[in-house]
Amino acid sequence: MVTRPIISLESGSMPFLKLLIGYLLGIAMAQCLSWNYALVLFSTGVLFSLLLLLLVSLVLSLPPNAITFILYLSWISLGLMLYARSLPETNSDYVADQNFSQLIGEVVEEPLVKKGSLRLRIDLQAGIDSLGKSHQVSGRVLLTVYHDSAATRLPKYGDQIQFPANLRRVAPPYNPNEFDYRSYLANRGIYHQQRLSADQLFILQSQTNWYTYVLLLKQRVVTQFRSNISDQTAFSVAAALVFGYRAEMDPEIYTAFTDTGTIHILSVSGMHVSMVFILLSFVLRPLDRWKSGKSLRFTLVLSFIWLYVVLTGMAPPILRAGIMISFLVLSHWIGRRQHSLNALFASGFCILWYDPKMLFDVGFQLSYLAMLGIFLIFPLLRSLYLPRNRWLRTLFDYSFISIAAQLVTTPLTLYYFGQFPNYFLLANLLITIPATAIMYLGVGLMLLPIPMVAQLLGTLEHVAIHVMVSTLKWIGNLPGATWQGVFYTMPQVMLLFGAIASIFVAVNYRSKQALYALGIAAFSLASIAFWQWHQKVNYSSLHVYQLRQHVAIAWCQPGSVVLFTTVDSLEHPSIQYAVMPDLLCYRTKDQIEFVHLSAQQNVLLTLGNEELYVWNEGHYDPPADAALVLIRNNRTLTPNHIMQQILYVLDGSNSNDAVTKNAVTLQDERADYYTLKDNFAYVWKTE
Repeated sequence: MVTRPIISLESGSMPFLKLLIGYLLGIAMAQCLSWNYALVLFSTGVLFSLLLLLLVSLVLSLPPNAITFILYLSWISLGLMLYARSLPETNSDYVADQNFSQLIGEVVEEPLVKKGSLRLRIDLQAGIDSLGKSHQVSGRVLLTVYHDSAATRLPKYGDQIQFPANLRRVAPPYNPNEFDYRSYLANRGIYHQQRLSADQLFILQSQTNWYTYVLLLKQRVVTQFRSNISDQTAFSVAAALVFGYRAEMDPEIYTAFTDTGTIHILSVSGMHVSMVFILLSFVLRPLDRWKSGKSLRFTLVLSFIWLYVVLTGMAPPILRAGIMISFLVLSHWIGRRQHSLNALFASGFCILWYDPKMLFDVGFQLSYLAMLGIFLIFPLLRSLYLPRNRWLRTLFDYSFISIAAQLVTTPLTLYYFGQFPNYFLLANLLITIPATAIMYLGVGLMLLPIPMVAQLLGTLEHVAIHVMVSTLKWIGNLPGATWQGVFYTMPQVMLLFGAIASIFVAVNYRSKQALYALGIAAFSLASIAFWQWHQKVNYSSLHVYQLRQHVAIAWCQPGSVVLFTTVDSLEHPSIQYAVMPDLLCYRTKDQIEFVHLSAQQNVLLTLGNEELYVWNEGHYDPPADAALVLIRNNRTLTPNHIMQQILYVLDGSNSNDAVTKNAVTLQDERADYYTLKDNFAYVWKTE
């Protein structure tokens, strides 16, 4: 007797999967190559040759297998070419290859407003040389503009601006396990950045297009929320949850969502679009009674959905949801049933056609993995057990959805962020009702600007947000709420994905071979985990972090971690961003001993059998047996200062001239030294 699978995955019902496989392979191959303009032309020629060969094979009626092979090669070649053409450095007029005194460009995205600063993404258009001559240039850069409250006119979307050229390449992550901001920006086509004050740039002209009016509408909605939600915390959560406005989000609130596995609530995504879709479908359903009313309903639903997608910033998760819903609505409109997975693959294909680099965006990857989990794992869980009671069935359904999405995204979550929310199921269940209420109240607040109604909705919104945030803080403070410091390597990620795939095949197809594969993957993961645990238990080292003007030195020993730093607490943003991801690999946050150092006085640290001297000011007097001297604040070494057994470290508080001068002295005396400024953290294993 042949057992039918629980989920049918016939390739005939998912044509976009066939297109996507070759295209994804081409993009992945392209990411591994070093591209230039000549190679782009060559890849374009290969693609057109393959298309010509495909046309000839169709005319000559070659065997289907041969045609399929040529077709897949064509899709691979298309992925290669489109990825290469999306790279700014393949353009002959790319800004990095030229030297200008001034640059001209256009603000192409909504500015990100911070306290005292403005972050702009600029598409460059022209460069002005030292003779005042203008040249066409290309490239996208990130500008951070510092301003005070007296600034009257700041750049906005669509403005053409001119500013002095002082671009710097985006720095790599300098500290262990630090977030790779350079790769994050590179996936958005940004390789250079610059910091400047508001009085250094000039607004040449303002341009208006359809997106300008969308942003004006968004600002009106922000004003509507701000005027009717009096509490700042409630306003920031409502604005983030309903339409993706996170400029004023409190870091403590953001952490509460992160630690409980509910950050997707704040990132406008498929859940939000689906809720808007359900609301619109319900409100507009009476139109079906009229002739052509169903067509009108579908048109209005799609129009409002895409207005909402554009209004919330068109991030990958919401683009995915908008395209998926569009495919499903259109299939219902024409009376043709659409496979949900095919709609998912179609949306991915559309996004990657527009921007192939999006494949390497973390949000894109997690969004699509979550949906794959819901479409593939959720039905399996539902088939194992489903209560008859309606309310219990709803509770179990939502639990199964949370488990499916969390399971499939866990490998990449551990790879990118090194943490896992242990109470994710509890958190997702408890905030479902308040999050739904916040979303619908927020939509009502957007659409009903009547003063009395808006005030009532704002008050109810405040109450719902207070309930949700209080619940998340309570869950986040439970013992063992978050498993942190577990950064998976790529082999571990692949093994974990293999284990998940084996579970799916074993349950869906009743396959014993899949169980064997699951056992092998689980044994391999356990072996690697044991080896890593053994390494950490016996790990002993000194970490001198790259923290620019500040000092951060960690003394890691078996069973203890001590952090010596000039910042005021472990909650300091620099520590949270650059240091904690590494320290949490060895101890929990509560187990890290914090020791504050003076930034002005010289300090001698005794670390086990070693001594470390921090030279901040004045007289230089390290002990003769010191192992390391950290030179700060432009202190200048003389040959009489130098002892051969000491390692000298020059940190980021020194100017470039001071670093160069001290480096020359140390080289002349043949002493060991390490430059920490604009360089990677120094890690010294003492075992």
